[in-house]
Amino acid sequence: MLTGGTCLGAPEMVRVGCRVLDWLIEAQTASDGHLTTIGNQGWWPRDGMRARFDQQPIEATALLLAAEAAWGATHEDRYRRAAEAAYAWFLGANDLGLAIADPHEGGCRDGLNPAGVNHNQGAESTLMWLIALEHVRGMRGRVDLEVASPGSVAASAIGV
Repeated sequence: MLTGGTCLGAPEMVRVGCRVLDWLIEAQTASDGHLTTIGNQGWWPRDGMRARFDQQPIEATALLLAAEAAWGATHEDRYRRAAEAAYAWFLGANDLGLAIADPHEGGCRDGLNPAGVNHNQGAESTLMWLIALEHVRGMRGRVDLEVASPGSVAASAIGV
């Protein structure tokens, strides 16, 4: 909805996409602000309890990409913060406080389970980490440019 609405110049599609994303961000944010994705050990059945484990990198990256699209469409900082929280999930800002990704090796574990980190490093997990890494780097670069540019929306908002 976000990407389609942006490409089509359809503000109502963007608004609906943002509302859905807002719900998802709220549902997956712990009280201390870290990302707590819905696990695939039972998922989240209607009128049921959401699964806490197995949290996987694909969910964190999907949220990061959606938040990046919302930030690009709206320039609302809450979406940049949500993307940063999704990125931080890989580095240990998660339910267990354990790093999933290994920046030095460039690999990523397959997720969080009740016993800790799943030590497998599948291609999907590593690709999700690398995609998240590159997108958050790109977002940070755009933030730096906006802050440095006196005529930008972000610069105006912070009084530069």
